[in-house]
Amino acid sequence: MKKIFTIILIVVIIINIIAGAFLFIDIQILKAPVIHIDIEPVELTKDTITIEARATINNPNPFDVSIGNFNVVSTTKDGYEIGRFLIEGGTISSQESKTFIAQDKLGFNGHDYTLIKNTITADIGISVLGIIKKTIPFEMTLDASLADIINKISVPVLHLQFNVDNTTKDGLHFSGIINAYNPNDFEIFIENLSLSMKTEKNVNVGDFTIEGGVLKPAASLTINASGTLLFKALDAESIHVNLSGIAGANVVGITKSLPFSLDIEAAIPNIATLLSLDTSIDFLVSGSFKIRLRGILCNIEFAMYNPSNIPLDLRNLVCYFSRLDGDKTQLLGMQNMNPCTVEPKNEECLSTQIIIPYSKFLFSGTGRILPDWFIIHINLNITISGVNQTLPISIIGYLSPHFLFERAPMPEFPFIID
Repeated sequence: MKKIFTIILIVVIIINIIAGAFLFIDIQILKAPVIHIDIEPVELTKDTITIEARATINNPNPFDVSIGNFNVVSTTKDGYEIGRFLIEGGTISSQESKTFIAQDKLGFNGHDYTLIKNTITADIGISVLGIIKKTIPFEMTLDASLADIINKISVPVLHLQFNVDNTTKDGLHFSGIINAYNPNDFEIFIENLSLSMKTEKNVNVGDFTIEGGVLKPAASLTINASGTLLFKALDAESIHVNLSGIAGANVVGITKSLPFSLDIEAAIPNIATLLSLDTSIDFLVSGSFKIRLRGILCNIEFAMYNPSNIPLDLRNLVCYFSRLDGDKTQLLGMQNMNPCTVEPKNEECLSTQIIIPYSKFLFSGTGRILPDWFIIHINLNITISGVNQTLPISIIGYLSPHFLFERAPMPEFPFIID
């Protein structure tokens, strides 16, 4: 038994000597692992920065390599430590690569932030048969400039919708939607927003300021805008809308800003569309006759009620007075009427007189003294005060000369006045 134990011990010693010899040879030919480390910011705010350390290690040796005590210490330019974190290590098999990742949030507390110094340390070790272990210390320093990061700021991607949708007593109400997208990897702000509107003839019809906001990284922000344009915008063929402002970032004490501008062309609706009211515009036409030496005097009155909230101008009023015999019409007289302004929620009355000579009255029909109907026809243009664009209106009223007799049927419309 003692002899067997002695033989086994001798064999173990010989194996250890041989293994040790091979291990000694391997240690002598140990190749340093290829280490590639990237340190990048993944989130920037006004006071802090979150950085990510990504270490890729390639083991070129014919044996496994272990990584331990993998640390990253970050300091400012003036030596103030702002972060310290551990990257979990592990074993890298022969002729293979492995990536180790860790993140940490750094705070600057008023220190010099323009340059971050990152010191990476680790222990690289090998072992064979669990008997002999060899450890090689590793240290590397990487500098990161935040100034370079913030200088790469991109202005937001902008989209503007603009619509003139109503009238008020002060002008044309518009509404707009500004959509801003932040293409940067850090938070940005937009401020000093302004909208400027001009006609194609470079006439200013409105300037407005808009409150800005903050855009998160790779996120959008919607801003609503509204205001009132001058009424003279209605005389334009289109409105040139300019949106301008400042986009910037304030990251760990570094402030960077860039101006931006966006131009669009907006169509102006016609006045007929803007005056489409929930309540109709009411008109009233009436007439009376008096016998005079020179002929028949026709007194014609015209009234209009304005249901809107803005003053409306009545322009180019012309009154025509005709007779209708069967399907034949004959113009007996016409008269221009004075223009006027109808205030909101008010009624305005106009009147005019037309003298019809007896000869024209008696001999312009079909041999009859009285026609089937007298026709009062008023043409006018409705518009907004101070605006050239108008809405044409035509109003027709009928007067029966047969007060005591059966009336003729109403004529079909339209008809032609000769």
